[in-house]
Amino acid sequence: MRNIKYIIIVLALIVIAWLLPALYELISPRTDKMPFVVYSCLDSTFMRFEVKDKQVRYVDFRGQEFTKQQADSLLPLFSFRQLVAEGRLPDSLYGVALTPKIIQQNTFHFKTSPKQLNKPAVGLYTMLESASGRVDLQLPPDVFRLTNDGLEFIDCETNTVNKAKSRSFSRELTKYGFTFPVQLIWGNGTTRKDYDNGFLLTDANDRLFQLKMVKGTPWVREIKNTAYNIRQFKQLFTLEPANRKLIGLVVSDDNQLYAVRSNGELAHVGIDAYDPQQMQITIVGDLFHWTITEYTATDSRYYAVDAKTFEQVACEIVPDGERPLAQRIERWLLPIRLRFTSWRTQLIQPNINDD
Repeated sequence: MRNIKYIIIVLALIVIAWLLPALYELISPRTDKMPFVVYSCLDSTFMRFEVKDKQVRYVDFRGQEFTKQQADSLLPLFSFRQLVAEGRLPDSLYGVALTPKIIQQNTFHFKTSPKQLNKPAVGLYTMLESASGRVDLQLPPDVFRLTNDGLEFIDCETNTVNKAKSRSFSRELTKYGFTFPVQLIWGNGTTRKDYDNGFLLTDANDRLFQLKMVKGTPWVREIKNTAYNIRQFKQLFTLEPANRKLIGLVVSDDNQLYAVRSNGELAHVGIDAYDPQQMQITIVGDLFHWTITEYTATDSRYYAVDAKTFEQVACEIVPDGERPLAQRIERWLLPIRLRFTSWRTQLIQPNINDD
């Protein structure tokens, strides 16, 4: 009886540690949204869009507030559609002719977080045709999976292995010095894009490669990193920006971010550090600069880097302010908080005080 009593008490404490924080969140919804920030190449500072009393305020990091029209003028590449509608888009900027097409081609957005990276994986990948000659990309009739000896393509209709295709892609990788098994792999399997850059992947020796399919045959290139002597890669991202100047982004084991240029060269991105397992990152790229925002456990970091050289142009680190009163009360009343969801992963599992 005594053991049963202790078990009931423990179970009751677990339920309380989970149920009370959940109920508290229902009666005290959080409104601490992070402001959107973009770098102004004209004002040489960051512009912050923040909502206050249901109104959007445009404030730079010097504390100066602007009207919507003034903010549009200071952010011509970000607000070019509005400026075109009003007939206020400059003809050129820093000696570069501006047209809506040029601005669109050199604009891209990238965003990811630990929760997006840490999710259940099926282990099946889609190899799109990168030179189909068609405007719209089409899904192939097969998928591939990774084995210790190569890639294995499986026909989706018959559920049989295409041995010839599997052998062709595996041999082509080996021909360029790739050593199986694959350690990391990343590709964008969606057809909702203008073209396909295939996959970035690393081999057993932590060498970085690009693999794609060109007219039904494998195409392989090693991405050399001798200029930076990267020992190991932590995370890979394949991108397909409209200007076709990038293959993707990679993160080294010492949390340094690198851009993979379309010619296969690596370029260090001028930010201090980026840990994909601990930070959310957002990149807004335009013709002249990238605005990179990192959210950490203690601060928000804003960087502007040159879009060609990736050298740092500006940096602002904003420490987190005091937590809202509702969160401080929650931590005082409920020192042990159990949740089955987390900002770190999409897996449902117990997490203690992970908020």
